[in-house]
Amino acid sequence: MKRFAILFPAGLVLTLMLTASLTAQEAAKWSAKPVSATVKAGGTVEVKVTADVIDGWYIYSTTPQEEGPVPTDIVFAENAPLQRTGKIRQPKPIVKYDENFGVDTEYYDKDVTFTVTAKVKANAKPGKQKVLVEVTFMACNDRMCLPPKTVELPFDITIEAGDASQGAEEATGEVDAAATAVEEGTGTEDTQVSEEAASAGTENAEEEESLGYGDERDVERARKEGFWAYIGLAMSVGALALLTPCVFPMIPITVSFFTKREAATRFQSVRDALIYSFGIIFTFTGLGILLALIFGASGINQFAANPWMNILIALVFIVFALNLFGLFEIVVPSGILTKLTVASGSGRGITSLLLMGLTFTLTSFTCTVPFVGTVMVAAAKGEIWWSIVGMLAFSTVFALPFFLLALFPSWLKSMPKSGGWLNSVKVVMGFLEIAAAMKFISNVDLIWGIGVLSRDLFLSFWVGIGILISVYLLGKFLLPHDSPLEKVGVMRMLWATFFLGITVYLFTGLNDKPLGELDAFLPPMNYSVTIEAASMGDIGPAPGGQQHGEEERWFSDYDDALAVAKAENKPVFLDFTGFACTNCRWMEANIFPRPDVKALFKDYVLVRLYTDGRGTVYDRNREFQESRFGTVALPLYVTLTNDDEKIAAFPGMTRKPEEFIRFLKDGLNKAL
Repeated sequence: MKRFAILFPAGLVLTLMLTASLTAQEAAKWSAKPVSATVKAGGTVEVKVTADVIDGWYIYSTTPQEEGPVPTDIVFAENAPLQRTGKIRQPKPIVKYDENFGVDTEYYDKDVTFTVTAKVKANAKPGKQKVLVEVTFMACNDRMCLPPKTVELPFDITIEAGDASQGAEEATGEVDAAATAVEEGTGTEDTQVSEEAASAGTENAEEEESLGYGDERDVERARKEGFWAYIGLAMSVGALALLTPCVFPMIPITVSFFTKREAATRFQSVRDALIYSFGIIFTFTGLGILLALIFGASGINQFAANPWMNILIALVFIVFALNLFGLFEIVVPSGILTKLTVASGSGRGITSLLLMGLTFTLTSFTCTVPFVGTVMVAAAKGEIWWSIVGMLAFSTVFALPFFLLALFPSWLKSMPKSGGWLNSVKVVMGFLEIAAAMKFISNVDLIWGIGVLSRDLFLSFWVGIGILISVYLLGKFLLPHDSPLEKVGVMRMLWATFFLGITVYLFTGLNDKPLGELDAFLPPMNYSVTIEAASMGDIGPAPGGQQHGEEERWFSDYDDALAVAKAENKPVFLDFTGFACTNCRWMEANIFPRPDVKALFKDYVLVRLYTDGRGTVYDRNREFQESRFGTVALPLYVTLTNDDEKIAAFPGMTRKPEEFIRFLKDGLNKAL
């Protein structure tokens, strides 16, 4: 019995393993064949790898996914005469939440064909040869997932002797043209590339895959497709821009601004919200195009990143806060008070509403999506019509949520007994406006290279503001316009606890501890290095590169970095960033420190070029970005060979680390 008790579980485990192995083979049937059965030595050939997925099962895409399934991978056997080059091309996968892993995954539940580009090894023998393709994949259904399985797929290919340099270029063009057709759903496994597609193959080979963030490739493609395609692109990237950190500070500002305005009727509330939205649309479009025509494509970015403009915005926010506190007479001299109260919107005129629209534009222009930077370049080149239409569509979608936010305070005022607690809302909003003003003061500190407002000091101010909000909500002190607080209600207790929790969280960020989303609004962790970069001005960068952290060496001069890249035989990673760029800070705090990103950075020579400083160094960086890459948007990441040839560009920020990792890997693969 004891022997049976031991053997039975072991036999059961073995049976399950054999069953799983058998089922994995049956979940998808694989095949591989080259597009061309003959290729010259040193040439390039395309191989189609097809999976016939059995009903009820699905396999995963080739995209790496953190904490997700094992992605499909296709390589050639070690002794094969072919070697994979570049990335695996795949049709657009299904993206859906996977209960097996608890995350969104990319998968295929029907037949799918992957495209692999291969180069014949230099030592390959001429003649007919058998090639083995190794496919590693993972199969799942609605109930279970099977262990990753590797299958070997054989096919025959004939290698011809001779110089394949010319043939390789033609083959590469054919490969890319056919792969593009498959990705767009217009090709099949047996697609024969036409002479027209073959002639355009070189361009397709050089044009990297678009990420859909509205960069120059997306804009040009939409314009070729027609007016409505262009409008659709502008509106979609306008909606995408609402997810960027730059927009967040304007939420409490908008609510508090309209909370203190006096609208007698609902019609006046809607009118004010419409005027405010029009102010955003008008300044985004009009100011952007005007500055692009006068000062060039980067004019609006320079205007928004101007230290004096940041001081003005910070002052406006502080004045709004003091207005909410009811303390103007204590802080601001009476001569200035009159002008600021008129500008800050205590009246009913439309001037203050348009001023708020201008403030909104300036706070968010420095880190909008690449579409805006591309349109500014087009405007500077004289393409006014397309630029105006694109900016109008973009800014209309961008302003829509703030139209609704502008109506929100009037709804609050219409609620019964809104006097006492609504005044508390105003005070809390005032504290939040002071916290937002700190961001613009920090911009001034960074752009001028003052070196006073470090990350820890900035956080200390925010921690103090959080404590004041919590204590205020608990009724420990009152402001002049507050009514006496008889008791602390449940809602006050909950909100006080909420802000106290945020304060404790902020406290944990001292000593350069990461804070996730909030890091976008804080001075950078490498504060001293950033201040050093800001002090370059007309002097220029020091040779040898700067050390950012313990492992990474970032160059501040592209020519120096290119010389090192040639000496070390590495590609170049180019980071166009800005001192006042919120999206740049977010990427540097949330994507760059990841271990998988750091590991890929080691294979690059890293360059960081600031474009919003004041001086010849930053002017040169701006001109380089605009003339070479056709945009002034920040951030912009570019990979280049050590021969100064562009490999690919990654415009803007992303909240999907796998996209950025794929971009870095593609740069390394194509640089070989």
